[in-house]
Amino acid sequence: MLTGTLIAALLLLDRPLSWTHVLLNLGAGAMGGVAVLLGRLHRWHQAALVLIWGVWGVVSVVAATNGGLRGPNLLNFPVLIVFAGWILGARPTLILTGTTGVLFLLFVWADLHGWLPPARYGNRLAYVAYLSGILAVTAAATLLSRRSYLRRVQEAQHTASSLATTDAELRKLQRAVEQSPESIVITDLEGRIEYVNAAFLVRTGYARDEALGQLSAQISSNGLTPAQLQGLRDTLARGENWAGEQVNRRKDGAEIAEAVVVAPIRQPDGHVTHYVELKQDVTERKRAAREIHRLAHFDSLTSLPNRFTLMERLSALQGRRGRAPTTQHALLLLDLDRFTTFNDARGSDAGDRLLCAVALRLSEILPAQGLLVRVAGDEFAVVLHSLGADASLAGRHALAFAEKLQSALLRPLRLQDNDAEEAQLGASVGITLYPQSANDVAHDALRRAGTALHRAKQAGGGRAAFFEQGMGEAAEQRFRVERELRQAIGANELRLYLQSQVDVQGQLTGAEVLVRWQHPRDGLVAPGVFIPVAEESDLIVSLGGWVLTHACALLAQPVFQERRLRLSVNLSARQFRQAGFVPQLRAILAATGADPRLLTLEVTEGLVIDDFDDAVAKMHELAALGVDMSLDDFGTGYSSLAYLKRLPIQEIKIDRSFVRDAPTNADDGVLVEGILSVARHFGLRVVAEGVETREQADFLSQRAPDIVYQGYLFGRPEPDTDWIARAVQTDATSTQS
Repeated sequence: MLTGTLIAALLLLDRPLSWTHVLLNLGAGAMGGVAVLLGRLHRWHQAALVLIWGVWGVVSVVAATNGGLRGPNLLNFPVLIVFAGWILGARPTLILTGTTGVLFLLFVWADLHGWLPPARYGNRLAYVAYLSGILAVTAAATLLSRRSYLRRVQEAQHTASSLATTDAELRKLQRAVEQSPESIVITDLEGRIEYVNAAFLVRTGYARDEALGQLSAQISSNGLTPAQLQGLRDTLARGENWAGEQVNRRKDGAEIAEAVVVAPIRQPDGHVTHYVELKQDVTERKRAAREIHRLAHFDSLTSLPNRFTLMERLSALQGRRGRAPTTQHALLLLDLDRFTTFNDARGSDAGDRLLCAVALRLSEILPAQGLLVRVAGDEFAVVLHSLGADASLAGRHALAFAEKLQSALLRPLRLQDNDAEEAQLGASVGITLYPQSANDVAHDALRRAGTALHRAKQAGGGRAAFFEQGMGEAAEQRFRVERELRQAIGANELRLYLQSQVDVQGQLTGAEVLVRWQHPRDGLVAPGVFIPVAEESDLIVSLGGWVLTHACALLAQPVFQERRLRLSVNLSARQFRQAGFVPQLRAILAATGADPRLLTLEVTEGLVIDDFDDAVAKMHELAALGVDMSLDDFGTGYSSLAYLKRLPIQEIKIDRSFVRDAPTNADDGVLVEGILSVARHFGLRVVAEGVETREQADFLSQRAPDIVYQGYLFGRPEPDTDWIARAVQTDATSTQS
């Protein structure tokens, strides 16, 4: 642009003046200006075309009017070719070079025929400006093209380095996918398998060439139910991840339980091109869960449902709280007469065979909708469903079935594994209808049936007794307890008791907080008298708040801070479900100055299962405060591993019913070992309740060296002041030693 404009200005000095040459040089300058303008607008390709071809055209006309090959303008063409090679590339440069060659041939042909005007060199200043401009442009083009070349070399080196790094990352990712212990399958959008890793081949038994190209629904996910398959398709159609459990089949037909996640694979533009299936083998985990459930809910000797299953069934039959029952059910408790005498005379093996024979005999006469349960020892229970809304008629049906049970057992029982040995025993039966009111619960029904059974056995055995309200004054007693307990909470009649928790070396680690009632008339009242009453009313919330506040006040004392002793506090379901429970606890901690890291809150499995999501959310809030959560009476409820892995808990407590017979009863021992295995898997502390003998303690420590004991063997519950004084004295003695 500058060179063309300068030459045009100098040509104005020529005499005679050639306006043609002035305008042509101005045109060349204008082409440069247009290229600059297009460059400013970032239209680089158009700028390059204008610069090269525009100037080439103007220069060609100038050369044709100034002697052709004899003129001074030919130096422009090699400069333009250099520029073209730099900014346009090979093909446009070859085209420009060929076009220039054709132009030169035309100049030669025109010169031979004398058609070209003679060359003009009259204006020396313009010629010097022309040569200087050509020299400057040539130098600039050379230097710029070299710089561009070096930059491209650097970019190529950087790209090569990036590609090498990316390739290494891809190889690492490929090794991770191929060596993953979980099955990984990649399919196209039609579900045809394009990739499987080694774990998939090992788990399914297929060879790689047998799986590739096949439909996933036939090879990988052949266990999908129609509902799951439709749900999978709908979820993937929305571009979302699908998760679920499948029971797929290996090549040999064996079943595998798998937890599966299917996710879309998106390209950078968001377009889905493939799907990836991630599969975890949960066969063993589900088997272990089923085994724990079986051990917790079924009797190992008779294979009948056990007490826990009975309570679940009764709870299911309870109906909605607060609504009058629409139909009556019956609960029958049956106890074998003189079973202890038979067991002592014939031995425990014969006693076990007799219990199995009784279970078989009772199962034969059980109605289709009935439930037969072995409660404990020689005690069985039967639940009769839907006997009608008329309580009198339902009672007669229940009594008739009780007589049928007794008659069946009076027939000789052939003991298993010994066809020649027979036994004949009578049975006592206690009966109650359930539910008897809108607020009747399973525990009350079991208590009533137990009371009736006791009456039947007191009458001499071999009888059936129906529960009557006159059998006890329980209702009046409970009302009195509730009224006086409501006053006791505000009158400071409650007392905290602590029961020590120790490790396997006998070192004190903390205590469980218990509550007693110092009644002004009746003296010290055990919790079994007033806790059930509180749980059936709103008193349990007030009582729980009192216990929690005083427990946190204890935690603030120096002995807990210095020795890092923990306190465990039981939470009732009603207290935990209060909307303001977490803020209330936060306020108590702040007011007392207690260290939340020393506080453990115990909840039952039933509390968690009833409203799982709300329970988990509150547990996370408590964990954020530093408070630990413990699952109390583990193994007596659902004990589901699927729930357990999602609970933010730090501890489980083995129920005393399992600890009691663990050293001597194989079933209880296996169940305890299963619980300890689950705890180790999830990294949980374990506290064993009800440890009363050295045999129980040794049994537990051999299987869990880090277990914590709680039971009479290591200390009975005692007043908090006595417990703290003893802990301080022990601490002082240890310091002096």
